[in-house]
Order: sequence, then structure tokens, then C-alpha cells
Amino acid sequence: MNADKFIVPVADRVANLPPYVFATVFGMKEQALAAGREVIDLGVGNPDGRAPDNVIAALNVALNDTSWNCHRYSTFRGLPRLREAIAAWYYNRFVVQLDADSQTLPLIGSKEGIANLMRAYLNPGDTVIVPTPCYPAYFGAVRLCEAEIVEIPLREENGFRPVLGEIPADVAQKARMLLLNYPNNPTGGVCDLAFYAEAVAWCRANKVILVSDIAYSELGFDPDDQPVSVLQVPGAMDVAIEFQSLSKSHNLAGWRVGFAVGGNEVIAALGRVKSNVDFSLFGGIQMAAVEALAGNQQICHDNRKKYEQRAKALVAGYGALGWQVPMPPATMYIWARIPRSYGDDDFRFISEVFEQTGVLLSPGSGFGEYGKGYCRTSLVVDQTGIERVLALLGQADIKWD
Repeated sequence: MNADKFIVPVADRVANLPPYVFATVFGMKEQALAAGREVIDLGVGNPDGRAPDNVIAALNVALNDTSWNCHRYSTFRGLPRLREAIAAWYYNRFVVQLDADSQTLPLIGSKEGIANLMRAYLNPGDTVIVPTPCYPAYFGAVRLCEAEIVEIPLREENGFRPVLGEIPADVAQKARMLLLNYPNNPTGGVCDLAFYAEAVAWCRANKVILVSDIAYSELGFDPDDQPVSVLQVPGAMDVAIEFQSLSKSHNLAGWRVGFAVGGNEVIAALGRVKSNVDFSLFGGIQMAAVEALAGNQQICHDNRKKYEQRAKALVAGYGALGWQVPMPPATMYIWARIPRSYGDDDFRFISEVFEQTGVLLSPGSGFGEYGKGYCRTSLVVDQTGIERVLALLGQADIKWD
């Protein structure tokens, strides 16, 4: 007897989600590996470095500390010691004064926090302004709230900063949030306090929440001009919330450690959502995060130098092939126009590169409307790996100019 298959349709908000660019890229990788092919994955920004020894040691101490039991549920808002460490780090890094209890909130990675902030503030049909190209997770977070996305361009000639004056008045009027991400993933673009001041004023005038994602703040290559925080702008605490992550700066991507800082009201709203969906981070990881923030920051310096050296090596190597790409001022990525012979078909370009070489890049169109015709290289292999990548690309039958 053949019974009908039991299927309950998923909610529209899930059915209407577009494919996540990294899921598509991972699928290509998995098929190639299953076929026994060599794969060098430069598609995903997955740091290849290990967590610092002092951070690992702090986790081990917490695991074995009998004065408290880190294996129990944490408090909803995270351990007081971690909130204090966040506030102290912000002051030391940006000279921004925060109340540890009411203006900081530990997160299970900044990606989680941004998605839950949208749950806190977005109703179906609301509008979020997203400058693109951008971190693709923003799209899914907005759409899961059944809100609308208005993309505005990040152009190379503007340093990959949006021109806020070009935002149509009707879009500004109905918008609830403006997302900014500097240093920017995927472009590597940076901004200064003058731009942030303009953005704060624009958001105040239009009654829009400014959502600042500074996950790459510790990966600016100019030692004399390090990335800034929007909260350094006078009055920004009234309109902005800022998200930070230890994934790239401290090699803790798999540990899922992030935090949000901002005004009391917005932090409380985010905390209210989180109290309904999680118990904050594992206590042992929270104590390790305390050490990461309060301890020696040498890992940040080392990572800046590492990614800068890798970027220089690949930019030079691409140039030798005939593919002229710009040197990024920050992050762990190279963002580049694909060779002219491919037009704007970035997915065809990265597919042909992968098919011929096993080197996996990310298609620019996955980062939004204004990423079309570009691709992103993640700097996640060492010098030996870079030499292997360039050797494989040099053997490929691809017109690079």
C-alpha cells in the first residue's frame, strides 16, 4: 500500500529565501571533493589561524574551575565580567564610554545579533536600506522578518561608501534601518568619522536606526589610520547600534563570539528577543572572550600583517597573469572586477576557474545587485598555498585581462 508522502509546506518567509551564496559555493566544493579533485577554497572568509594560546588557556581554566560551574546555563545577558571586558575594550580602542550593564550585550556571533535585532524592530513590509555589495547574511535576516530591502550602490569611485544624498526621499521616509559595514565585506572599503557623522545626522533626520557592523575593525592595514567606531560621533548613541565579532580579529570564528553596544533602549530590545531564543554563550567561552578582550592584543597585530602580506602576494600574482586587481586597505579579502571577456557574468567566471583549477572564488552577484561583475578572493591560505593557487591559475586556459 502506497501512502501519500507526508509534507507540510514551510512558511512563506522560508520558501521565499534566495539561495545563500556560500551554500552554493560549498555545494560546488563538496561535489569536487567527492570526485577526488583538489580544491583550494578561497570562497569563504574562514580564518585558517588558531585561537591565541592565552585564550585557549582561559577556556581550559574555566572548564576546570570548581568555584563556579560554567557547564550550567549562562545568564540571558551574559556574564558581568564579559560585559565589563567589552566596555573596557571599547574605551581602550575607541575612547567610547559605555555602561557595561545596560549598553553592552554578548552575542553568539554578530550574525546572530544582527538577525535578532531585526526581529526586535522590523514588521512585515518595513524597509531596510542595504548598501551593496554586502555581507550576504543581511539579506536573509531582513527577509526572515518579511521586510523589504532597498539596495543602494557602493561604488569604487566613492571608496565603496554610499552617497546618502542619493537615497530617494520616499525610501528614506519609509525606512526603519540603514546598514553600514566598515571595513567593508566584501570590498575592503573603509570610512572615516566625517562619513559616520553624516550617516548619524541622516539617520536622526529620517528617524532610522543606524546598524553598524565593524567585524573587521581590527584588520585595517594602515597603522596610522585605524578603522573607527560610529559611536565616536557625538550623539551617535541615540541612533546607532554597533556589532563586533572576535571571529576574524582573534581567530575565534568557530567559537561564535560577538557583542553589540549602543544605547540602553536598543540594547534592551535586542536582549529581550535573545532572552526568548537563547541562553547566551557557553560560560567557558565567555571567560575565554574576557581574556581575548582584556589580554595581549598581539593576535590582532599579527593578523593585520598576515592578511596584508597575503593580499600583496595575490595582487602581484594576479597582475602577473594579466588580471589587474586593486590592493584592499583592510579586511581579509580582495574584491575585483572579473576579466572583461566575461562581461558581468561573475558566476560563469568563478565556475570556469574552479572547473579548470580547483581554486574556488565567490561570485560578486551573491553579495547583492551592485556586486554583479565582480568576485571575491578570501585570504585564507598561507604563502605556500598562494604559490600553489597562482601556479594552477597560470596553467588555466582563461583570458585574464
